[in-house]
Amino acid sequence: MPAWDATLHWLKTTGNRAAGEVLIRALDSPCPEIQRGAVFALLARREMAGHRVILERIDPASEEWRGQLNSLPSQFLASLRRFLLDGDPPLREKVCHFLRETEQFEFVPFLANLLENREYEPRLVVANTLSELCRRLHQRLDQPDNGQRGRHEERIAEQLRRSLLVSVGRFPRHECREILDSLLLLTEEHPELITAIINNRGHPARRLLLEILSRETGAHVLAVVCYCLHQEAPPGDLVAIIGQRTDLPFVRHLLSTVGPQPSSIVQRNLKRFYQFRWLKDLPNLLGQLDDTEQQAIPALVAHSRIPRDEALKVIGHVLLHGRPAGRRAAAKALAGFHGVEANALTLRAMQDPDPGVQEAIIPQLRQRGILGALPYIISKLESPHPMVRRAARKSLREFTFTRFLQVWDMLPPEVRRETGVLVKRVDPRTTLLLRAELLSTFRLRRLRALEIAQELELVPRLESSIICLLRDDDPAIRAEAAAALAHTDSAASYQALLETLNDANVFVRNIAEVTLEKRRRRMESQEQGQKNAPSGESQPRQPQPSGIISDETNVSHLDTSPTTTS
Repeated sequence: MPAWDATLHWLKTTGNRAAGEVLIRALDSPCPEIQRGAVFALLARREMAGHRVILERIDPASEEWRGQLNSLPSQFLASLRRFLLDGDPPLREKVCHFLRETEQFEFVPFLANLLENREYEPRLVVANTLSELCRRLHQRLDQPDNGQRGRHEERIAEQLRRSLLVSVGRFPRHECREILDSLLLLTEEHPELITAIINNRGHPARRLLLEILSRETGAHVLAVVCYCLHQEAPPGDLVAIIGQRTDLPFVRHLLSTVGPQPSSIVQRNLKRFYQFRWLKDLPNLLGQLDDTEQQAIPALVAHSRIPRDEALKVIGHVLLHGRPAGRRAAAKALAGFHGVEANALTLRAMQDPDPGVQEAIIPQLRQRGILGALPYIISKLESPHPMVRRAARKSLREFTFTRFLQVWDMLPPEVRRETGVLVKRVDPRTTLLLRAELLSTFRLRRLRALEIAQELELVPRLESSIICLLRDDDPAIRAEAAAALAHTDSAASYQALLETLNDANVFVRNIAEVTLEKRRRRMESQEQGQKNAPSGESQPRQPQPSGIISDETNVSHLDTSPTTTS
């Protein structure tokens, strides 16, 4: 332990006032360790002369002292208060600098009281010091929780809020805008305190507060303004401010507050708005908004009471020129609008490459009676995007296999195949349900299932179930099953048909012979086609029916009321 450490410790604790003069002289020592020890010893003593020397010679913002003087002894803090009260303006300015750089947040109430003296100098420096201390505390509160220190800063912030509320209530005494700005800064997480001032029409700072809320763009100010959307009874003045502001920071904060799916209370409060002035400049603003912000625009206009034609124009602009998330939200909101203009927007949205937009538009097409809607929806059954395929199936929900069974007997022969192919594409359960029909205990249902399997070209998928029907007790079903196996070329079905040639019923045997002959001729035709094909090329396959229906009248039979089948 260096010898001067013991000396400095004695000089710091002794009651001899001459020790202060010795420490002041020690500040000129060529040894940096002695200088530093003398500073901390002077801070701990009561002599104001030594404290004044520190203010004049030590800059807490310098590289040497930055961050080392934040925890100051009570003796030095008492001297700072005395200097602020009785010192000359230059000394007071040095004190304010020291308070700012050492972040003495507890001085804020004291500074606010000083500002009530209109003749106090330097008034502007004190006001700026108060504002800077609150700003730094606000920055600390925004940082992640740092344990005990964070809880201590929360307690300080709560004390300052109470003190500033009192000072704002005495606004005519100081008329200091910095005090009001500081209160706004520390109440970002407690906007109800500001709302209480606005609701009090006799409050002396109310007029200036509304002026700040109408113009300032700080996040803390915007948070207070937009907070009213979450209140049960928002102040009418704040509602008017929201409707009138047009600056980009406010617009972005408002849209972030509303969100793509506003809560019920936000939806109710949006009904209080008959205009948003910034919407008039939407073409210029839209490109400056990100996906999340654009996504909130359709919800905002849809739940407000702005004229419906204006709301549709806004949604249309987002739908045609917005980012993907914004276009999806606009497409969903478009469902609440009807008429020629809405239909025209729907037609243009059909060409949007984004799958989310297609998913939102598809359910609206048939409801609007748009020409060509059904072919468009059917084409989306083959979309590479699962969400689009699900939307297409949902829009064709009447084309289910269950309903197809109910109306099968009422469909004309020429419509059965077209409708059946569409049902097969729309309902992924078609094969499963048809297999269940083949296993039904009712004879007519099994016969109908065999007929449908052939009509929909599903025999290869249902082959095992159809082969089982070759052993059915009913000869008619065995015969129909044998006829159906003409549509498959597997070895299992061929062997089953050979065994059917020994069936007890002559009609069943004849059908099996005819089926085997059809299969033999088809195989010979395929072999002949392969021989005639040029070397290196295979015989082109015959195109399969697409099943896409261009005229909705062809499938209108599915709209018939369901009938009971046995």
